[in-house]
Amino acid sequence: MNTQKNILNPTLGLAMLFASVAACGAEENTLQLTENGLGDLNSGTSFSVESIAQALPDFIVTAENTYSEGEAYPAIFVRDGDVLVAQVFPRFEMTSHVGAIVVTDPRVSFKGRASIGERFADLDVKPTECVAGLEERSGLALCQDGEFPHVGLIFGGNWAGPDGELPPADILDGFTVKEISWSAGVL
Repeated sequence: MNTQKNILNPTLGLAMLFASVAACGAEENTLQLTENGLGDLNSGTSFSVESIAQALPDFIVTAENTYSEGEAYPAIFVRDGDVLVAQVFPRFEMTSHVGAIVVTDPRVSFKGRASIGERFADLDVKPTECVAGLEERSGLALCQDGEFPHVGLIFGGNWAGPDGELPPADILDGFTVKEISWSAGVL
């Protein structure tokens, strides 16, 4: 009987180990961007660390500044451990509420239509829906999702053309999604 007990304990231990490893894998980031926002984060959410943390309880939420042309702008960063998932910005006309969300994590998709790292050629985005990035966004293609006017796809790639010009179609096809943006108003 002692022999059975010794065999059972390692078997039970292995079963528990496999179950815990499977459970860890199940906790993958399932956050999704939709036309209404990011998970429970939307235009009705107050622009505060507390409100955003309540809308996204499984993430680390911090208030930080972003900089554009030397100017500081308030932002709230959403992280999964050390990984930046998204940046949240206030509305222009009503700074007390969320106005824009910029997703940077490849695990977050836009309704299964687009994810960070996907190629322009593989998505249903037309070059006529895109404009060239300027200044800090020079070299990027800023595209509006044709079906959802609140969502933008920011593409980047290897091209050093003039500021304010989109690359030729064959080069644009090789660009990949760098950011997915959502806005409380039409982009």
